[in-house]
Amino acid sequence: MITVAKYSSREEAYIAKALLEAAGIQVFIDDAQFAETKTIDIRIPESHAEQARSILADREETIHGVEGKTGPHGNPKGEFKDILLFIKGGGLWIFGYVLLALILRVFGVILPMNPLSLGLVFLVGGLISLIFGGPRGRSSRSH
Repeated sequence: MITVAKYSSREEAYIAKALLEAAGIQVFIDDAQFAETKTIDIRIPESHAEQARSILADREETIHGVEGKTGPHGNPKGEFKDILLFIKGGGLWIFGYVLLALILRVFGVILPMNPLSLGLVFLVGGLISLIFGGPRGRSSRSH
């Protein structure tokens, strides 16, 4: 088995795995050292190395173009991270809202906990994360 790619997110690694398996290539994801190295290796039989590298290179060009919009390990610099930032921010706001609702319930104050109100809290939290957490977080990581 030979390593043909390294990714810093599980999502990207599993997308690459799916592409290679769709081409009939046996794929092994080696994430045993992820906690230490923050990378996930895509390993395949040596006989398919050229084909796998070609498939992964074509994918990168298709998604990001040839302008060099990818960071180390072939991950997108901004687009995918913005989605994750939105989801993380929304999730944190939901957690805070539910925690606040439980605390206020002790004092007799009832906050709405229906899907509409929770969805609104998620949306606001995600947007605030993008507005206040996006550019600053991205620029400090790229240096």
